[in-house]
Formats: sequence, structure tokens, C-alpha cells
Amino acid sequence: MKKVFFVIFFLSVLSAQDTKTLTLKSGDKITGQVISETETTITIINPIMGEMLINKSDLKQQAVVITLQSGDVVRGELVSRSDSEMIIQSSFGEVSIPTTQITNIDEGGRPQQEVQYTPFGPAVVANKESDDEWFFSKERLMDIWFDPTGYTIGRNKLYLSGLSWGFGLSDKIQITSRWTNYFFQDFNIRPKMTLFQTGNVESQSAFAAGIHLHTRGLPSKYKWVDNKDSWWDYNSIYNSEIGDYENTDSTYRIEGGWVNLGSKREMSDDDAWNRYEYTGPWDGDKMWFEVFSAYTISRLRSSGNGRVNTTFGASAVIYPDEDIAPRVYGAIDIDVTRNIKVMAEVFYDPYYVEWLDYVDDNNDSNTDLFFDVGFMTNKIPLFWWSGASENLWIGYHFQRPFFAFYWKI
Repeated sequence: MKKVFFVIFFLSVLSAQDTKTLTLKSGDKITGQVISETETTITIINPIMGEMLINKSDLKQQAVVITLQSGDVVRGELVSRSDSEMIIQSSFGEVSIPTTQITNIDEGGRPQQEVQYTPFGPAVVANKESDDEWFFSKERLMDIWFDPTGYTIGRNKLYLSGLSWGFGLSDKIQITSRWTNYFFQDFNIRPKMTLFQTGNVESQSAFAAGIHLHTRGLPSKYKWVDNKDSWWDYNSIYNSEIGDYENTDSTYRIEGGWVNLGSKREMSDDDAWNRYEYTGPWDGDKMWFEVFSAYTISRLRSSGNGRVNTTFGASAVIYPDEDIAPRVYGAIDIDVTRNIKVMAEVFYDPYYVEWLDYVDDNNDSNTDLFFDVGFMTNKIPLFWWSGASENLWIGYHFQRPFFAFYWKI
């Protein structure tokens, strides 16, 4: 009986210890509880292989750059890590860093260069990825396509895409704006704030909220109207006596179609034909806004390389004299490599219309639930004669506008 109590006590003490992962020069990774350590060896208990004695000379020296929530940066070699701390051999000695204080981990070694050749002949130089363990990819998304995540762009980061630009005022506050709307005098601004962020390297969560203010224009939300196009349809026959066609009868035709939320039906300039049409997205002259919030959970992948980020969010467009246009979504983005992300999203939006239905003015779809899949990478050059840039991300996805790219410096 005493032996049973002793075993239970031993296992409870063992389970209370932090689980640590050691990476060897051979590439092997060993996870378990460290029960003793000397200047030259580490004794670790693995759940499958049992007690193991590891020579510290066999440990792989991985150079890392760790950014803390305080803004401090620690450079050194990763000795070991657990759920609660990372041990770093820095220039001022061995230090223990709580994982709850870490915001990012980058490679600390000198980047290796490799020569790549384009299909058109010119050679470009790119950084070669190392086979070291990595915890964060080259990019943490602030949006899944057009829907926000719980994160912001980062302090003093500048962002420019084909539609908008943004700047990080701090690690938790950013401002973005659609510069393409400036062409029709819509001064718009989209502040976003991360209200809380918690967790450690293994698992993190963040919640953000914001508002997008517009001084004019119409939202990219759509409603179906039964009288989008209307015109006179004339029937005519050729009159040989006068040598011309003459009208025999006419029919006033009306067809439905998709228009922007807030669009108004007005008589056209050619009112002699009693023709009416709806105003375009650039004709709106009222102020309107969109509110949004998002909650993101970020977890380290089971392989230890990269993360799986899951986001749940909601937004609502408020335009004068129109019903509120809601949107609810769930999205996931996965780090395939340091430089490639795959994303998938499901969203409910009764004011969204897919591209083919929009151009064909088709209202046969009976669902307000849609999905989107795609990828982002910074390994594709924008032009065939240039090399890939670490700061340029290019992607493609199922829903319009299909193609996306942005610079972030």
C-alpha cells in the first residue's frame, strides 16, 4: 500500500513539473520532464522512452530574437523551452523569459542565401529557410481578406495594398483607410484597437474592435430591386413608301437587379424616354459607418512549427434610411511554412452577392451563407524580372476581388 502511495505521489510531482522540448543537432526533438541537470548533461523523462540522459554538447544551438511585450528585445541561443518559460543563453548570461511576456520570436542567425532562377533567365537572390524550429511565421494577419482579426498591424508598421493603407500607432492601435475611395471624395478612416491580448507562446488570444467612418459614397453591400432597369421596347416595320422604319407599338419593360445599399432610383437625364436608373456607388452623399469586433485564438501547431489562428467576428453597416446590414464570420489561417499561409472562411451576410450572380443580375440563390478559401505568400515576385520581397505578400482567393497584395514595412 505504501508503494502505491509513493508511486501516486511521484507521478503527481512529475506531472506538476513543466514539460520541456529539447532539440538535438541530429534534428530529433525530445519532450518530457527534466528531473536533473548538470553542467554537461540533462536527465529527462519521456512518456514513451522513459528516462534519458542527454549531453548538452548534443543540443542544437538555435539563434533567436525574442520581442517582449515591454518592447525589449533579447538575442541569444535557445537552450530549452516549456509552456511557462524559455531559457536563452544571451550575451549577459543565461536568462529565463516567461512565455506570457513574449510577443514574437524571430530567427537570430545570419540568413543563408540561395540563388533562384526565373523562367525568363535572370537570377535573383533570396533568403533560404533554415530547418530550425520556429514559432511565428513572417506575418501575423490583421485581416482575413476584408474581415478583421483580433490583432493589429504592430507599432510603427506601414501597410499599403491595392485598396487601402494603414499605420500602427502602437502595438494595440492602428489606423487604416481606403485610398481608392479618395477619387470620389470619400474621406474615410478605420481605427482599430486590440482591447486585450493574453496567453503564452503555446496559446494566445486577442480581442479587437473598431469603426470605419465614411463621409460619402455607398457601402459594398447589395440589395435586390425589381426595377433596376427600365426602358421602352419599340416594334417597327419597314415602310417602302417613305423608305424608312416606323413604329407600330411599344412596350415599357422593367427588369430587376442588384444595387448598392443606399442607392436611390432617379429619373435619368434622358427623361424624354421616361427612363429611371439607380445611383452608383460613387453617388452617395450621406455619411455612414461600419462597426466591427473580432476574437482570435492563436495556437502553436503540434509539430512545433508555425501556428493555427482561429477568428470569430461580426460587423454591421449603418447607412441612413436603410436597414442595418449585419455580417458574422468564422475564419482560420494556418502557417504552412514561414512564408506561406492558407486561409478559409465561412460567413453569413444577407447583403452579399457573389460575382457571377452580380454581373448576371441573378437572384436564384437561396442562401445568405458563403465560404472563401485562399492563400498568401511572400515568395512570389510581383514582376517576373524581380525577385521575391520579404515585405510583399501576394494572395489569391475564391471570392471577389480574387487577387490581393500588400506591402508591409
